[in-house]
Amino acid sequence: MTPDTTISQPPKVLLWFKIYCGLLCLLYLAVAAFSLFFFFADPSDTEMSVTAARITGVLLLLVGIVLFVVCLLPLILAPRPWLWTFDLVVICLGMTSACFLPACIPLLIFWLKPDTKRYFGKS
Repeated sequence: MTPDTTISQPPKVLLWFKIYCGLLCLLYLAVAAFSLFFFFADPSDTEMSVTAARITGVLLLLVGIVLFVVCLLPLILAPRPWLWTFDLVVICLGMTSACFLPACIPLLIFWLKPDTKRYFGKS
């Protein structure tokens, strides 16, 4: 099923979701940038071995890049039925942090409305 092109305006929740995804992209870019600290910092500053610092740096870099891409996809892809589900997972991912709960709960409520589903072509 393709997205419903008869809808003239996208649902308002879509704008807020894109802002939310943009903020998450910035956050995960910051995590990836912070990982560089573990590659270039003096090991005595971190109170960990060089190997532990490098492993921590690699893990933070991978997590930052992967989650950046995950949050970037809804910003660049066209509405499709599977994208509605993917976006729902991104909203739920944010619900794992208490800091994002005030944004994620209203997003989730409006995301589940029929007009949003219809916009993505999900019946």
